[in-house]
Amino acid sequence: MAWGMFCWIPCPYKQWREEDRLAQIGMFPLVGTFIGLILCLCWWILSYIGAGMIITGCLMTGIYFLLTGFIHMDGFMDCSDAIMPRHPDMEKRRRILKDSHVGAFAVICLAMMLAIFTGAMIEIADGFSIKGCCLLVVLFTTSRFMSALEVLMSEPMETSQYAKAPAGTWKDVIPAFVIMLVVLGCAEWLISGGSWWSLIAELYSNAVFVVVVIVALVTARNDIKKLGGMNGDISGHLITMSELFGLICMALIMR
Repeated sequence: MAWGMFCWIPCPYKQWREEDRLAQIGMFPLVGTFIGLILCLCWWILSYIGAGMIITGCLMTGIYFLLTGFIHMDGFMDCSDAIMPRHPDMEKRRRILKDSHVGAFAVICLAMMLAIFTGAMIEIADGFSIKGCCLLVVLFTTSRFMSALEVLMSEPMETSQYAKAPAGTWKDVIPAFVIMLVVLGCAEWLISGGSWWSLIAELYSNAVFVVVVIVALVTARNDIKKLGGMNGDISGHLITMSELFGLICMALIMR
């Protein structure tokens, strides 16, 4: 269910059960792991055929957003239109959020986000490495882990699809925690060259993890406060923002 909703690649097993919506959200981080691994494979292929860092970074950016089906970008744009103008009236912000028209703030924020996102990806793409692959997988898994956490533990907006589901509990978050811990552990093991603990590996992976977590928390708390609840658009906004700053962190680490 998570794969079918949050990844553009068709799922071979198509099934939807409304009663399993919370379980679907708990598995959301695994979709990030899957997308990260595909992106790493594309990076390796482009490196193998000798593509330059600029074309590699641009293609990796395009492939990533294509793999997500642009669903998170849509949430980013909707929230930018609703929140950036700083309207004092919450109901007006909610109306703007649901408006299908694209406003100036969405266009401006999208242009800035894509420029920085692509620039960071170009910096990262300057030479294929296992370390870079591990950090990318950690990045995309962590952003979706934070999204799952916020969706399951935050009060949903009345008009959100999440309002129809039962309230989430910490038990529903356990699968997301397990996925996150396994990905972090494997990334640190690979970066350290097969050792279960390495200070350098800890610093690399934990730096990206911490940056993504902090940005996701700040974005979600701000959006929920201004819009009066959690919904899918806020989820897309926090994923995009946290990944943007996570990529900047990666670009600085890998210099």
